[in-house]
Amino acid sequence: MDTDDKMQQLSKEQLINIINWTRNDLRNAGMNRNLNDYVRGWCRMLVEAVEYQVDKAYKVLVKEEE
Repeated sequence: MDTDDKMQQLSKEQLINIINWTRNDLRNAGMNRNLNDYVRGWCRMLVEAVEYQVDKAYKVLVKEEE
């Protein structure tokens, strides 16, 4: 079973936890002075990308509820 199939089996709470752990790990890596600037910048960009996707999905949800 691949990762996509496994994700389909997880609960909403489990998926939210995974997203939050990922954001926290990326945020921490983005501030880790032991990593080079390129890696820290890439991690910060990925945090922004995840948050952008969450915001985009939320806006669609709110629109559907109107």
